[in-house]
Amino acid sequence: MGYTYEDIVTLAKAAEDANLYSFTVSDHFFGNPESAEKQAYDAWTLLALLVPQTKRIRLGTIVTCQSYRNPAQLAKIVSTLDNASNGRIEFGIGAGWKKSEYEAYGYPFPSTKTRISQLREAIQIINLLWTEERPSFEGEYYDIKETMFLPKPVQKPRVPIWVGNQKLKTPMMEEIIARYADGLNYDSETPEDFAEKKNRVRVACEKVGRDYNELKWSIYICTSVIGKDTDDFEKKKRELLNQHWLFEEITDELKPKVLEVMLTKYISGTIKTAVEKISKYKNLADVIILGLPMVGDLRKNGLDTISILKDQIVPKL
Repeated sequence: MGYTYEDIVTLAKAAEDANLYSFTVSDHFFGNPESAEKQAYDAWTLLALLVPQTKRIRLGTIVTCQSYRNPAQLAKIVSTLDNASNGRIEFGIGAGWKKSEYEAYGYPFPSTKTRISQLREAIQIINLLWTEERPSFEGEYYDIKETMFLPKPVQKPRVPIWVGNQKLKTPMMEEIIARYADGLNYDSETPEDFAEKKNRVRVACEKVGRDYNELKWSIYICTSVIGKDTDDFEKKKRELLNQHWLFEEITDELKPKVLEVMLTKYISGTIKTAVEKISKYKNLADVIILGLPMVGDLRKNGLDTISILKDQIVPKL
């Protein structure tokens, strides 16, 4: 939230130049309704604009909301971009959760169980359209009938399907992951929590007859302030407090308190500390997704984070 289009292009190119694996964007229409209003671009339009701006880095969403687009249309959008990018798209999808967005934009907000059931049907339809000729599907929520669908994705057998899951114990989601997903992005609080989630999905795979070893794993962790050493870390904290923040309700007096929470919760500190925190997930996740800083001079802080990742953190992992 709050990044300009030029910021996002600059950061995507910097991530590619740093040889990072992927650059993902958020599928949200706005931030916290109680906070200052900030610009937020449509995720898939933004990715379409990033395709010709990049050449090697993979592009996608960590989690796109299944409710916001008809699944057949979403399959068409993703397949189009997979062709345009020569097979560089990562497709993350989830059941949807942000009630304020649903209500503001006029989407029905059914129960959690219904949204998860809709997700199951959406993934089934998307997979059929990507892999079969003229498929049909009749569900409780979504239908397709002898659908002509070209071009198919460049990636075979399909664009990787990652399912996003926020809670530890979600039997319905775990069953969907076991049956239909290529990977799981789990919003974990701790490495122990992440390991327990993997074990729960292992059990789900056993129940449905899926090879657990086929699945990939990713985790999303936010970053805050990372310094080369203690002195650099303290310097960057001071710089951040003096930068303009988009959140109008956060006064200069509140900034130190908010920053302290971010430093405690997110990846922050010296490079040594950041490496230690990230390394805890090294043997648990195939992909570690690091969120760029969300306050202050977004472009400057984002570029600084990417540079530190490239030169100081990734080589030590």
